[in-house]
Amino acid sequence: MSNTSTTLSRKRVSQVTIQRATESPDAQLSATARHMLDVAEPLFAEKGIEQVSLREIVAASGQRNLSAARYHFGSREQLIALLLARRLWFINEDRHARLDALEAAGRAGDVEALVRESLDALASTVRDQPWGADYVRVAAQATFSPRLNPYDIVDPIYLSGHTRIARLLRAALPDLPERTFHDRMRLISNEIVFTLARWISDHGPVTSPTRRRYDALVRHTIEFLVAGMKAPSGEPT
Repeated sequence: MSNTSTTLSRKRVSQVTIQRATESPDAQLSATARHMLDVAEPLFAEKGIEQVSLREIVAASGQRNLSAARYHFGSREQLIALLLARRLWFINEDRHARLDALEAAGRAGDVEALVRESLDALASTVRDQPWGADYVRVAAQATFSPRLNPYDIVDPIYLSGHTRIARLLRAALPDLPERTFHDRMRLISNEIVFTLARWISDHGPVTSPTRRRYDALVRHTIEFLVAGMKAPSGEPT
């Protein structure tokens, strides 16, 4: 999570309206724009989001001039925002479905289950979707960027699952000092992204021979982060 997301007060976490997008950003894009995003994603993953120009994306997508990118996206930053949003929509929908199931089962206060299901929404996407490996490497780079952090450039409607999980965890951990809670939320959100991106960079997309090792890494990472979220705080309340 970015500084923007982690400075929410307890009041704001509990009272902010959670809105869920009714459709993917793709529904509002032309076929040409979607193709350009499909082309840009692996380029950003391999070369870096700061190293790939609009001109390179235009050329790789088969367009004839730079104005095509500016026509469809306006700017390089907006292209990246839409690239992230279309993937975050998919993950956000899965995260909400998992949280719906936990609430229906009466487990809305189960910290371990909340953290596990929220983080596995990303981990399973990275493993199972053909674009997942490229996406997580782009997301990790964007999270480090002072100009391209997803929480700053993507419409919050595509991040509503994060707001919902923060609300549920805050209710389940009422004794944690406010600063401690937000620091831990930032840690678990960032750590899963960076860990998966590092693994993909080292091993490539998940395949049948590497799936067991990937799943073990995900399990160990989630166990570690659950323990950290539940640990007593050394700060006064």
